[in-house]
Amino acid sequence: MDSDKNVGGRDRLIRAVLAVVLTIVSLRWLRSGKRKRGLLAGIGALGLGFNASTGYCGFNDTLDIDTTSGSDDDVFAPSGADDEPAADESTDVSVDFTSADDTETANGHASGELTCAVCEDPIVPGERRGPNDEGAIVHETCE
Repeated sequence: MDSDKNVGGRDRLIRAVLAVVLTIVSLRWLRSGKRKRGLLAGIGALGLGFNASTGYCGFNDTLDIDTTSGSDDDVFAPSGADDEPAADESTDVSVDFTSADDTETANGHASGELTCAVCEDPIVPGERRGPNDEGAIVHETCE
């Protein structure tokens, strides 16, 4: 038996939880008279408990699987994976939110800008406004 650890991080945690679950299932089946099922679940619980406590799995060793890595968070990440972009990838992103409709109109205001129907000044976000008697949007002070 190889003494190197090949089970680590999340894999050990999952095996420990499964060992506890299989132990409970095994005890319930044994109490209800289902001896074969209870025995199989108990053997599975012992195997997973051994894997979780020692950090070694013979099946992983046979298949050359190693879930131990430098950090416990990236257990399931491929061994060569990293969070850094490749050298040819650019991380600089510039976005232009202007469109053809954002051109200046004849009165000097942007075409998508809300303007007062009375004074024709722009209504800025947060400024109080509302409809006048004709239903046009105006400044609260222009009503």
